[in-house]
Amino acid sequence: PLTRLRNRASDALATAGTADDLRDALEYVIQESDDLIKVFNALLMIARMEAGHASENMTFFDASTVVADVAELYEALAEDEGVQLAVQMEPNLNVFGNKELLGQAVSNILDNALKYGRSDRPGNRRSVISVSARHNANYVVIEVADSGKGIPDKDKERVFKRFTRLEASRTKPGFGLGLSLVAAVANLYGGHVKLDDNRPGLIVRLIIPMMTRKVGKVSEVS
Repeated sequence: PLTRLRNRASDALATAGTADDLRDALEYVIQESDDLIKVFNALLMIARMEAGHASENMTFFDASTVVADVAELYEALAEDEGVQLAVQMEPNLNVFGNKELLGQAVSNILDNALKYGRSDRPGNRRSVISVSARHNANYVVIEVADSGKGIPDKDKERVFKRFTRLEASRTKPGFGLGLSLVAAVANLYGGHVKLDDNRPGLIVRLIIPMMTRKVGKVSEVS
């Protein structure tokens, strides 16, 4: 991205003949700069979590409300894309952590589902992406399931590495940091991320400990 940015600016200086040409070049530079800022912010966020410096603003909260709020934000975008969001929330999924980071992780998963999870099979008039949050034993399971092409088994571990982009995603915008951030958030919460086949499509499960208050400490639900 930095090379593209510099080359576009250099070409504009050398060849732009009108004010409109210069305006177009500046608009491109601004867009590329915004994308770079997003990359640096994501990398910084991941690095802070991995270094254990993202524990500020940790509190008890209901994870279902965070997931529901994120899903609501994506409803209009999904509608524009011809996708139905099917949302099912179980209440009182108490966790201890950072609300904003969990919201960002869920947002990344939903963003990927909308980019790559739409069905292109004949006869399917409208794709459905299901979003749910529930408890399973001592854990909260946040799940996003789509009906797209899914991810091959051989790539299911690789997609969590930074800047990894599979061949099918080359034509889509992005930098290969979305699932890396999701994995970092899961690790911060003491949980993990699991990718499963939806046959067809992909199921992404963000699994984190369900917590409760106890005097002087935080404990998992028994």
